[in-house]
Order: sequence, then C-alpha cells, then structure tokens
Amino acid sequence: MSETPEHHTVIIVGGGPAGLPLAVVLGGWHPYFRHSPVLQERYPQIGDYLRHHPGSLLGLDYRALLRAGLHPADLFRVLHHPRQWFAGPEQIALEFRRDEPLDCLLITQEEVGGLWNNVPERLLTLSPGQWMEFPFYPLAQWAREAGDDFDVNELIVKGRLVDYYRSIPRRFGIEDNIRTWERVTRVEPHEEGFLVTAVDVSDWADKDPVQLRRPAFPQPVDAVEEGRAERRYTCRYLVYAVGQRGELRSLGVPGEELPFVTQFYDRPEDFPGERVLVVGGGRSADWAATELHDAGRDVTYVMRQSHGRHWALINQSRGGLPYYARIAEILEEPSPRLRALYDTRVERIEEGSGGGRVTLSQNGQAQTVEVDHVLKEIGGRADYSLLQGFKSPLSLVDKHDPYRFQVKQMPVHPHSGESVEIPGLYPGGYLAEGLGLVVIAMHGTTYTIAGDILRKEGR
Repeated sequence: MSETPEHHTVIIVGGGPAGLPLAVVLGGWHPYFRHSPVLQERYPQIGDYLRHHPGSLLGLDYRALLRAGLHPADLFRVLHHPRQWFAGPEQIALEFRRDEPLDCLLITQEEVGGLWNNVPERLLTLSPGQWMEFPFYPLAQWAREAGDDFDVNELIVKGRLVDYYRSIPRRFGIEDNIRTWERVTRVEPHEEGFLVTAVDVSDWADKDPVQLRRPAFPQPVDAVEEGRAERRYTCRYLVYAVGQRGELRSLGVPGEELPFVTQFYDRPEDFPGERVLVVGGGRSADWAATELHDAGRDVTYVMRQSHGRHWALINQSRGGLPYYARIAEILEEPSPRLRALYDTRVERIEEGSGGGRVTLSQNGQAQTVEVDHVLKEIGGRADYSLLQGFKSPLSLVDKHDPYRFQVKQMPVHPHSGESVEIPGLYPGGYLAEGLGLVVIAMHGTTYTIAGDILRKEGR
C-alpha cells in the first residue's frame, strides 16, 4: 500500500455504452460537423449554425445552446440520427478526426459491453440496431468490415451487439487504455483529485452464470474477498459510468438462496423441468416468460405492478416489437401454460417434496405455487457506495418513465455533465440527471463531459 498510485488525467469507471465511447473520444477521436442533406432538410437552423463552426464540436458553447433551448445531448442525437431510418452514412452529420489524445484509463469489472454482456442469448433490442451504435463507428460500417450482412434497421440480437462493442478498443487504438476484470472498490478525495482503489477479479472471467445462479460479474461483497490483489490510481477527473444495474436487487424473502432459485436467464434449455415461476414485470421478465412458455414450460409470472400498467406497455410495444406481439397473443388466448399474477408479492420460498414451493400474497390473499425453478428478473440498482469520503449523503434524484425505467441519478450541470456537488466527478450515461431511457441518446453525456474536461485542460 506504500507504492505510489498510478496517475492518469481521467479515469472512467465502467465499460458499457456510457464509458466506452467516452474512452474513444478522449482517446483523440473528436467530432466535426459535415454537411448532411437529410439534416439540412429537416433541421436547417442547426445545419446553418454549424457550417460556421470549423473546429471540433467539443469546443461548442454548450451554455449558449442550452439558453437557446437545445440540450447538447439532443444536438448530437440529431446530428447522428437526423432521421430514425438509416439509408446510408451520408445522412450522418458528423465525422470523427484523430486529434491529440488525453491521458485516460477505463476500468471495467468485465469485458467491455456493460449490461449487454449479461442479457439472454436470443434477446432482441427494443429498437433498430443502428440506434445502439456510436456515431464514430456506424453499425453498417462495422458489419461491412467484419464481413457480416444484416439490416441495421431491424432489431439486433445480443451476440452481434456485443461483438460490435468489443471490436471498438482495437478498431480505435485504445486497447492499452482499458483494464478489464478490475473491480473498483472505493473512490475517495485525494490531493490529485481522486484516489481509486480496485482489485483483480480476473477469476470471474471463467465463472458460469448458470451454475453461479446470477450474472457473472462481482458484487460488492465479492470484491473484498481476502487475498485479492489491490491496485491504486489517482486522477484529476473521474467519470462514474457503472450503469444502472451495478448492484443486483434482492427480494428479501426467506428461501431466496435455495438452489432452484436463480437471478440469471440466458435460454430455456437452462431450465429443465416443467414449472417455472418468473418474478419481475420489466422487459427482461417479459422476454423470459414468453420464451420459456414457447419452449414448453408451465410459467407463473408474478408482478407487483397492476394489470393496467403491464398492459399499457404491451399495447404500446406490440406493434413494433414481435416479442410483445407474442406475449399479448399468449395472454389474450389465454394459454393455460402462462398465468400472469398482478399486484402479487413473493412472501416465502421453501423446499418441496418434488421441487420447490413459493408462497404468494395477492390482495391480502395467500396462495402456494409448486415450482421446479424460480427466476428472479428484478434487475439491479446503480451502486453509489463506491463514492466514499465525499459529502454525505450524496444527493440523488429519482428518474422514472412509463417504460419501467427507474434509476437514481446524480444532479449535474447540464452544459458540462459535471456533478453539482463534487467538482471533477462526471456521472456517465443514465446516471446523469435528466437523461431518460432513450436508446438513441444513451451515450448523450459523452460530448459534454469530453468538452468540459478538454477545456479545463486548456485544449
């Protein structure tokens, strides 16, 4: 512990869709405006304004943009996606040029890809594949370079998206700036700015999530196990991009740790037997319940939410998402092999004579369900416990929307993305106040953060 910490100008904690693009932009790939016929037709005022800005768009006056009623995240969304349908690269009003890189290190507790590393094998996105891309590397360009052939305007499966994300460090020359399989355990104030403590969790690379019965990335208790090699870093600026599911949620009921209970779903083949109780109510639970049913399982789907709330999302999504059309069909038939229980809570999980037994409470009435498996699709929460020694407690604001998205966000200055309470700290992606679950702008914090740090560094 007496060794001098390794110092970097910027440290990014998290390698998902918020942290990864920022590592590329700080690594020297800066956005410049280029003429787009589509942008000029649909947003002529933006095109006319930016034609007179020859430099990097990271140097824009974001305060002035906000005063004019345009949030920087919305500006870059429009430049990247002047329309939602992708017809060709010429519609993108951005080009990225290699400038001088800033000293930046990204630390992630798994491979880059973030949440998408742990979603089901056949899960489709909620949107066209190209909405999930970064503007410096259009998905159509990646597909062409990788020798793949698919329609970027269609929904995309996990495998392709993860391959795309994992290709980015090599493609943009930032491999040496990324440390995988390190879990940050503390971020503290330091005379240099921040002191970051991390541990080696490379043994998690070989863990089987099916056997583990939860996603194969370490939780806070796993990272402090005795004997782990500890590493220390300092930095002037810290980007906190750990994602909204860094810490798994718990039901908090007796029997939750029994061997037939799991918090990981990949494919139906991992659930031998007939009777599966799915606990959730979000999109991942909808996917699992539907896929398990169609694989021949008998599914009891337990939700705390009301019938009306669940069906509001089903009806809103069934026109564009085939798996929502399918769950609507199953529930409307209705199928005897999928029973949806609304306004229902799990009270207790027990061993049974032929498997397990779950006690439920619905409107004050108890009932018991015999099961072979219990699948908890209850998501996670943003883990702010790593921030230690700062103002206590840290102010956080609740963000909810009709799509069941919920996360506690950190108040920020909208022109810079910097925390209003901790100078030099930048929450990334959905952890920044005001950023909602809009997939097309999920990396919307990239440019305000990069621009602010570069300005502070005289760049």
